[in-house]
Amino acid sequence: MKKYRKDEILKYCIDKEVLHIGFIQHSHLWREKIKQNDWLHNKLISVAKHVVGIDYLKDEVEVIKKELGVEAYFGDATKLEELSLEKKFDVIVCGELIEHISNPGLMLDGLKRFMDKDSILIITTPNPWRDLWVRHMFTNYNEENWLNKEHVCWYSFQTLKQLLERYGYQEVDYDYYYAENEKQEKLPLIQKLKNIIKKILGIYQENKNIKNKYEGLIFVSKI
Repeated sequence: MKKYRKDEILKYCIDKEVLHIGFIQHSHLWREKIKQNDWLHNKLISVAKHVVGIDYLKDEVEVIKKELGVEAYFGDATKLEELSLEKKFDVIVCGELIEHISNPGLMLDGLKRFMDKDSILIITTPNPWRDLWVRHMFTNYNEENWLNKEHVCWYSFQTLKQLLERYGYQEVDYDYYYAENEKQEKLPLIQKLKNIIKKILGIYQENKNIKNKYEGLIFVSKI
């Protein structure tokens, strides 16, 4: 069964106390995502018992607090000890964030102050072996032309697993996820036709071993 990023995150957050790290998801995108009903933070608010957001975009945090009335804090994910927030959460969500972090170990250690033995940490990140990225590299389409300018690293399934283990996190559920735009049927017509042809020819298979078909990784861990 296909897994989609936001669906997978939301299912763990139903009626839970949730901490959302990096909740703004780019200063220039959050308003548009709200209009499209695609802002993850709003989706979390719709299913969780309570949601708290943390982000390093100070001005945007203040605007969002004022306009939307949400509980949110300005803070650096690698300096969480500086926050005045003293609370344990059922779920901590770090969606598409760890690839932005220069010192991920500081974040992973810092998050533990908000967790107890029953809390879970959800991390999602792009899949470096996705066929689109691989095609770009094979055709000499330089990374600087398509890579997010805020990303500082790639994590494979194994390296992310090893990083979490190094910082004392235990596996709950590790898997790959599919792009949401496929689910929402926003693919260009030509791509839809290609997908249909692949299915007819038996080329496309629902198989976890075909890792280049997945857009990203989703890791659910506990301490």
